[in-house]
Amino acid sequence: MIRESLIFAALGMAAAGCSAGSSGDDFGPTGEPSDGGLDVSLVPDMGPGPDVVLDVNMDSPSNACPGVVQSFIWISNTGEGTLSKVCTLNGVEVARYYTSPQEVSGDPSRTSVNLHGDAVVTNRSPTPGPSSVTKFAAEIKECIDRNNNGQIDTSYGPTDVKPWGEDECMLWNTPLTGGTGEIGARATAWDGLESSKTGLGGHVYIGALMNKNIYKLDGDTGEILAHAPTALQHYGGAIDGKGNFWTVSMGCTIGMCQIERINVDDFTDHEVFPVHCGYGISIDSKGRVWTAGLGCVSRFDPATKENKWVTTGGQDFNRGVAVGAELSAGFIWAASTNGELIQVDPEALTVVNRQSVGGSDMVGVAIDYEGYVWTVSQSAGSAYKVNPNTWEVLPAPIGNKPYTYSDMTGMQLRGVKPNPR
Repeated sequence: MIRESLIFAALGMAAAGCSAGSSGDDFGPTGEPSDGGLDVSLVPDMGPGPDVVLDVNMDSPSNACPGVVQSFIWISNTGEGTLSKVCTLNGVEVARYYTSPQEVSGDPSRTSVNLHGDAVVTNRSPTPGPSSVTKFAAEIKECIDRNNNGQIDTSYGPTDVKPWGEDECMLWNTPLTGGTGEIGARATAWDGLESSKTGLGGHVYIGALMNKNIYKLDGDTGEILAHAPTALQHYGGAIDGKGNFWTVSMGCTIGMCQIERINVDDFTDHEVFPVHCGYGISIDSKGRVWTAGLGCVSRFDPATKENKWVTTGGQDFNRGVAVGAELSAGFIWAASTNGELIQVDPEALTVVNRQSVGGSDMVGVAIDYEGYVWTVSQSAGSAYKVNPNTWEVLPAPIGNKPYTYSDMTGMQLRGVKPNPR
């Protein structure tokens, strides 16, 4: 989330409260202390700060980042049925939530963050089913006092997980059905039609693996507005600047992978294209679709139907791809399951750099609003914030078996929606 917070409106607080193993004071983009300075080009609707600053005890637990800017990465912990909300400024996990009525067996995976900073998480194959989607508010002032006790009952850290239904920052949960049996929901993306100021409006699109259906959900209520079968077994998904929902199919032999474009206004308008490798998926500001997978990073241009790729190495299983911004702009970033972060020149299609950044079994990569690159290690139960200029690494411990390689910060959506409402 990238917004101003009334509670933490005091300037200079961004460095306060940094803990969890490493201080953010020496992790600024130029070696200077990081104050969460806001690039207003990313958030054109952000107005001036509030005139009133509340007296806040910064030593008390908080569900927010310390400071004016609120920027979060939302990471699913598949092994325990929870979702971690991590402040990207200092790497501190500020809240953890169960994601479904099945609690520990909820099987959460893909997350997507809207222009306002709110998140949805898709529960793949809970035990028992069905698949479901759950929305969480990024700011406490937007949570719902459902028990009317005059306060918001919510999580304030990784050890404070409320029983299902008791966390009032969970806004809705929608079970997904269609056909018979478990549908295996996977691909997940907001469409960017919501207000960046209020979060109201917009839709969430879900692609299912087993019944090949696409689902359209109301972003405010979670109501299923439409669903229909398309061509592929949908695995990962992203929205482009024209509003098309792109998905990548599950599992493929190198050189024989596929992606699908779905018109979100007419699900019967869909088309499949070949790509060289596939697992993670992202889209750049030029509308080019990036996928990564076994030994490669692939670039597909819908305008020319041209498919090109760079071979990263036979040892790589690239389970995540992201388009750089700010500090990391001008490059594509892939996370290899061997623990390495791979930097790719998007025009020359060459590997610029690659380094080990943390634990193995990397599943997912994302960019935060400052341009730092985040990866997720399933085996280490940790996320890693990487400075793309110095390759310094800040570890951020999270939950058991994290597994998220979708748009977990919302920056991919912002990259294709340059003028959010």
